Amino acid sequence: MLDLAKKGKYFVLAIGLTGAIWGAVSQVHAEDSSFHRFWPDNLFAVAFPSETLGFVAGYGGSVLRTKDAGETWEASYIGRNELIRRISFVDENTGWAVGHRGSIFFTEDGGDSWIVQKEIAGIYLRDVSFVDRNNGWVVGHEANIWNTKDGGKSWQKQKLLGFEGRDLPRLHGVFAKDNNSALLVGEFGVIGHTENGGDHWLISPIDISVTWLAIDGNDEVAYVVGLDGNAVRLTLATDDERLEIVARVSKKRALKEARERAKAIRLGREYTGSTYGGIPASEIEYSVTPIVSQTGEHLLDVDMGGNGEALIVGRSTLIKARGLNTEMLTAGAGFPLGFIWLGGIDVLPGGEFWASGIRGLVVSGDFEKQSYDEAFNLAASGKIRLISSRWGEN
Repeated sequence: MLDLAKKGKYFVLAIGLTGAIWGAVSQVHAEDSSFHRFWPDNLFAVAFPSETLGFVAGYGGSVLRTKDAGETWEASYIGRNELIRRISFVDENTGWAVGHRGSIFFTEDGGDSWIVQKEIAGIYLRDVSFVDRNNGWVVGHEANIWNTKDGGKSWQKQKLLGFEGRDLPRLHGVFAKDNNSALLVGEFGVIGHTENGGDHWLISPIDISVTWLAIDGNDEVAYVVGLDGNAVRLTLATDDERLEIVARVSKKRALKEARERAKAIRLGREYTGSTYGGIPASEIEYSVTPIVSQTGEHLLDVDMGGNGEALIVGRSTLIKARGLNTEMLTAGAGFPLGFIWLGGIDVLPGGEFWASGIRGLVVSGDFEKQSYDEAFNLAASGKIRLISSRWGEN
């Protein structure tokens, strides 16, 4: 143990070093007023409402905005010290964001200001998807599903039917097809869908127990990605496929009932029967086809391009998917692919895409050229102008 004299020396040394560091920082600020982040935050959410207007967000309530197609960016504070996980815009002015402390944020002035429309205390919200200014969904941990039909003025909690696990699943992704139809994904292989605006959320009978992290699609197809390089393609089941799914579910339930009957006899108890009441039959089901992603790394987000192809990002990877085929995109020369992860991506109608990830990394690329490179880093970029922060304006 150190004696008091030695402790005093170390304390003086620590104070001296701290003063020297802050003196250096103060000198930097005195000499250079440009924005510099000494602690680069991880970034997740990416949304481009138009070719020129785009948003990137992540830890600490940080929101970056560009109005000139990524040439320059503004950094601002959303109003709460909260990890912003996903953003959904329906036009250049109207958008929503969700955070890990249960906040649903809303802007109607293109990100100039944000308000908290609703707070779901104690729930980590993971994704948000809107189809227009009125209709949208938010999902999160503990099977939380929230829907609005009036632009967020009011939110209604919805229930996931048919889940038989012990713990409620963390729901990680949601994709709203239209006012009535939407899909969600989450833990324990959960892939659910609604065709009546959320009155009934039904779980698709899938024997793939994977933690799914993201989903996106169009009217005809959706892509789902998750841990350990797992990915699947969803399409509306044909009549024959649907009959096969119904038969498989019936067989599974019969086997479960047989096990429960045998257990009741073994324990000398009366068999009370499995209950599947309250779960309506679905007239629509989805066919699920695995995709070979060519990687065992975690896949964190997916976004559909206008040509029916999808881009998938994750740990040390960026993949193009079309149908059941996948292809790795080419990173720029010197890009540290083996040491990064990308947690969010958005593909623009013209084929350009933006993604964000570890320690303030933002990349851009071209869908057709199948290449990408670092655009800038939050910690060291002359492209970023600080508008506000949680430590005060300017």
